Amino acid sequence: MMRNKVFFLKLRSNVVLNGDIDLAEREVRAFFKQIERVSQPAQIEKKTGLPAALSRLHDKGGDCIGFIARGADLTIREMVLLLNFVQEIWFEERQNGAYDEFRQEQWFSLIEHKGKGFICLLPLMACGELLSQAKMPSPKTEDIGLLTAFLSGSTKAGKKIKAPTTGSTSTQHVHSMHKYKAKFFPRLIRSFLVEYLNKIPKNSNGKVTLLDPFVGSGTSLVEASLLGLDSAGVDIDKLSCAISQAKIDALTVSPGRVEETAQRLLDMAADIEVDKPTYKFPQLIAKKFERWGSIEEQLSYERAISKWKCAIDQIDNERLRHLFEICLSDALTRKFVIRMMGTGVGRFALEIAKTSLDTLMSSNFKVLAHSIRVARSLIDGYGIRLGNATISHGTAVKLPFDDDIFSVVITSPPYLPASSGREDYLIGKAVSNVALDLMTDTEIEETEAASVGSMKWAVAHGDGLPASVYELHDWLVRDPLREIKAKPILAYYLSLKQALKETFRVLLPGGYAFYVVGKESVFYRFSTREVLYRVECDKIFAA
Repeated sequence: MMRNKVFFLKLRSNVVLNGDIDLAEREVRAFFKQIERVSQPAQIEKKTGLPAALSRLHDKGGDCIGFIARGADLTIREMVLLLNFVQEIWFEERQNGAYDEFRQEQWFSLIEHKGKGFICLLPLMACGELLSQAKMPSPKTEDIGLLTAFLSGSTKAGKKIKAPTTGSTSTQHVHSMHKYKAKFFPRLIRSFLVEYLNKIPKNSNGKVTLLDPFVGSGTSLVEASLLGLDSAGVDIDKLSCAISQAKIDALTVSPGRVEETAQRLLDMAADIEVDKPTYKFPQLIAKKFERWGSIEEQLSYERAISKWKCAIDQIDNERLRHLFEICLSDALTRKFVIRMMGTGVGRFALEIAKTSLDTLMSSNFKVLAHSIRVARSLIDGYGIRLGNATISHGTAVKLPFDDDIFSVVITSPPYLPASSGREDYLIGKAVSNVALDLMTDTEIEETEAASVGSMKWAVAHGDGLPASVYELHDWLVRDPLREIKAKPILAYYLSLKQALKETFRVLLPGGYAFYVVGKESVFYRFSTREVLYRVECDKIFAA
């Protein structure tokens, strides 16, 4: 029945770049026999029968507003779960009662127009983005129905909800819990997965399993869980592991308990007075205050952090306590902004935001509660059975798993250290790692030395690397300002090579591996920004 239907798939407003539109088309082509880009509502009306008055609602404009699609290989339910770049799915209802089983679903809307019926479906990914951005104090499952009605022009929406369809962000619900540089786009992960879902091999238990060996903030694990897939993540940074675990826990924790605990924490923090702080800044950060002659300022911040640590430590429930620790970590990340100077010697700038830690914490509590309610609404509203996720502290170059157990690997390794300014990225997380009692100063230094992309991990020779890596190494050696980066570059690519070997060791035969890497890195003349050398990172990786 679905194969004979003609669909209009309207793109999200934040699918603007040509590359994003290409990705959207690639995904749609995996599920439909015929695809055609469209830019005008008149084209849509001519080919689908959908009135221009409906197709132009919340139209993002541009050269491509969506696709005309025929020959669906998906059921109705699969469409709403698997299409990730599409905001609305439209088609004409030609048989009365044909879709009765879906009429009570929140993501389903039937519109009568001039004697004809047209169905509008709201996909999960778009719903998550819109519901996350909609201004409402306490999102619930019923709001999905209001969103669907709003998008389809139904009078059922009334004035109860207005979705910000022009929003540019694609970060949603629990993904927004912690600031994290260069995190994955959630729909990119899902797009990889859904396109290959029927091709990916299953393990001995008949399950598709995912691994992210550089798990970062856990985006891939969250999206795998929402697709019902089991997953595992590994990271050498304990804070990354903690953030990832908190996001997974946030999918199942009670929103009400989170809100109750948040209010209790605010009340406790208001009554706590700290004379002698229990928290001490990491040595590298403390030296900044000493150099500035701002010891009293340092002590005031340490008292504020100690106060919140004391309050959070009184939460009995371990999962709830960890969630609010991540709130503290995010607040510290926003309060104490650490930016590497990119010189290769560990120099960094410390900027302190004016917003108080109390204000940041209060704001984070609201974000946490809202994010969890959105996630719960999606899970209930779309009937999602969550997959299981586990996070391990470890390294991608020596994975703690047996051979041949994962169906798919999706990850993004650290950037090329020589030009990105991320040579000592753990310094940027040091304040939080110490605050959450995850690492000591010594452990941070040791972990940094063992991290992929670290300036402290250097080798004299690198065998079996692409010729362009040696060319880059030799160019760095000849530059007095950048010579210090030459050996770490070899170590970086050797470690990536080893990580790839580990990836294929743990992959099932016929499994897939997706590594998202930067296209290029550029070296500039410091004074004029003249381009001196371009590194084609994608070609090096492919070689």
